[in-house]
Amino acid sequence: MEGFIVINKQDIRVVMLKNIILFISLLVFASGCANKQMLKQQIAEVIKENPQLLLDVMRENNIEVLTIVESGLDSRREKTQQDRFQEEIDNPLKPIISADRASIGNPDAPVTIVEYSDFLCPYCGKGAKVARDLVESNPEKYRLIYKHLPLKAESKKLSAVFEAIALIDKDKAFKFHDEAFKLQKELYKDPEGKVLGRILLGLDIDLDKLQEVLQSKKIAENLANDEAEAEAFGLNATPTFLINGVSIRGYVPADKFEMLIGVILEKSSQKEPVDGEVCEDCLNKM
Repeated sequence: MEGFIVINKQDIRVVMLKNIILFISLLVFASGCANKQMLKQQIAEVIKENPQLLLDVMRENNIEVLTIVESGLDSRREKTQQDRFQEEIDNPLKPIISADRASIGNPDAPVTIVEYSDFLCPYCGKGAKVARDLVESNPEKYRLIYKHLPLKAESKKLSAVFEAIALIDKDKAFKFHDEAFKLQKELYKDPEGKVLGRILLGLDIDLDKLQEVLQSKKIAENLANDEAEAEAFGLNATPTFLINGVSIRGYVPADKFEMLIGVILEKSSQKEPVDGEVCEDCLNKM
């Protein structure tokens, strides 16, 4: 009827709940420490007895609630990353590094980078260039070992070719690495292998020898070992880099990558020696 105000009982309940929670919250801040725990319990009891009202409030303020949830998830993700970083500083991952695997840089370098990658992953291409340029700029400081975590069958074929070339000529393996990432988009749409063939011809590789080596059990073993190792370390995305056993997961720009290496070296050098023994070559041991 005209002149009458329609009263919504649900709105009244929501307002009442808000007022109750606000009142108790003010008491919490105004009370001494001894009473705070009791007042928190009272708030919990009010919410427990009126769950629907709380849901109504959340629906009314869904954007704010979503913002709070997202902030909480970000905080938890950051805390997880920090905990993992510290755990790996204290207990570095220990990838297997064998002499038959291709590497560039100084074998006795103070910084060893182990890269888990996929030749057809766009971010891997960007990350590979960052790591490659870093080693080339300071080959005495860095050593880079390339390992595989391919997602698709086409990526596995390219990984096998890299490993086969490495068994023939390790330098040419990294030349293949560079060309494969440079022509990544073309390789992605290369069902007949024409682009791959062009890369191999440019490397002046004995194709008959390469075909023979590709049948070697060693190739399959290396690829299987890389995937098993990554799984054991909890690495499930590419690219991932181990810097003296501490992981950098995902592509990061060159300046940040080098900064993170500096942080890892600094944190690692601050570790206290175990049982009073000083390790003079800790950073070289994997």
